[in-house]
This record gives sequence, structure tokens and C-alpha cells, in this order.
Amino acid sequence: MRYKLENQEKKLDELLASIDSVQDDELKAHLSKYFCVRISGYLENVIKILVAIYIEKGCPQPVSNFVLQDIKGLTNLSEEKLLKFLSKFSGDWGEKFQEKISEKQLESLNSIISNRNSIAHGQQDNISYKMIGQYYIDLKEIVRALKDIIKKK
Repeated sequence: MRYKLENQEKKLDELLASIDSVQDDELKAHLSKYFCVRISGYLENVIKILVAIYIEKGCPQPVSNFVLQDIKGLTNLSEEKLLKFLSKFSGDWGEKFQEKISEKQLESLNSIISNRNSIAHGQQDNISYKMIGQYYIDLKEIVRALKDIIKKK
């Protein structure tokens, strides 16, 4: 499963590089919106995969089934929603998340989710290629922290 996460991040890195090579500013802006939606989904996948790995061998099958079914509907992971989710598993996870993640990274996370929702609902968004590139850098740091937090000891 870890391979799946690495592969997803690699594909996103390649997509961002492809967007960077686009010369047409309008097309670059549209592709940046697409990238925003993709990285929002990536974060959801990260959480689902990390939790699946965490419970894979340490939980009885009924508990594992319940947790995996419950997290299927986990979407739009803003700072608040992600912190609430982590704290439901372990107060320690929530505390570590707050310690490891900077205010700037949290702002990027919330901007990704806010823009993703605006894009998905056809509303005015506030995204540019330069912004989404920085948001993605910050999101990768959040993912690294989550990988460190959600693991078996």
C-alpha cells in the first residue's frame, strides 16, 4: 500500500511539471484547478491508506471492517475535519498533528479544500498555478507528518 501512495505522489509531481510547461496562461489556470481537485483527493487517499495499514494486522476483522467502511465517506479534509478525525483515533495523534504542522501549511490545506469545493460547485475560485504549486509543497509536508503520526510503534 505504501507503494500506492508513492506512486500517487509521483504522478502528481509529473502532472505539476506538465502544467508548468504549458505556455497558455488560461489553459495553465484551468489545469491548476484540476490539480487542486487531484491533490484534495490525494490527501483523502493518504488518510485511508495509512489507516488501513495501521489496522491491517492489529485489529479483529469486524473492527477492521467497521473502520474501513466508516472512512470511505471521509472527504473535504480541512484542518478542522482532519484534526477531529485524528483525535477520534487517538488524542495523541491530534496533538502531534498540531505540533508538527505550521500555520502556513494549515492555511494551504484549508485553501486547497475551499478552492476544491468552489471548483466542484462551479463557483468563483481563488487559485493560480503559483499558488497551487506552493499549496502542494505544503500538502506534501502534511502528508509526511501524517505518515509519521499514523504508524504502528
